[in-house]
Amino acid sequence: MKTNILFLAILLLAGACQPGGGKETSEPAPKTAEEYTLAIIKEVQKVILSTDQQLRAYQPQRLELPAEENQQPRILQLWTEEGNPVKLTVTEANDGRQTAGLSAFYFANKELFFATQPHARFIFIDGKLKYWLDKDWNPLQAPEQGRRDWEQKLLEQAAEYLGLFSDGEKQAPSSQ
Repeated sequence: MKTNILFLAILLLAGACQPGGGKETSEPAPKTAEEYTLAIIKEVQKVILSTDQQLRAYQPQRLELPAEENQQPRILQLWTEEGNPVKLTVTEANDGRQTAGLSAFYFANKELFFATQPHARFIFIDGKLKYWLDKDWNPLQAPEQGRRDWEQKLLEQAAEYLGLFSDGEKQAPSSQ
């Protein structure tokens, strides 16, 4: 890709952790934990928006998982850069067995840094779930055990879905 998405993601996330967000602005540097949280969320939003805009020009790899009983098949799409995952999307079914929305996983240097599901968003830093947000990007307070459970679940889901693409390439290398 013309602009290295991975470099952009790391640069923006690193800048969000610095006083002043890594750039000079008229906004004062965050001073409280809440202000730092909001600054990080804002930077992640920028990275996601920028990534999505850049990826519009590229065709993802696509897999369709067989439908489970009374459900629609799940559609997975994976965008990569130089063989590394950048974004992975998965259609999600609701209780009515119809497609309810989309889950997405975003990666930088092969590491999950952001995940979204139809009703929540999750920001990872150094492989750990640091911020659990509602669908409107508002931070949620979660019990430590709940946070650890979701962290493990999301990391496992991302690895499982990425593995399906690896398996698909081994079985049908000429499909792309």
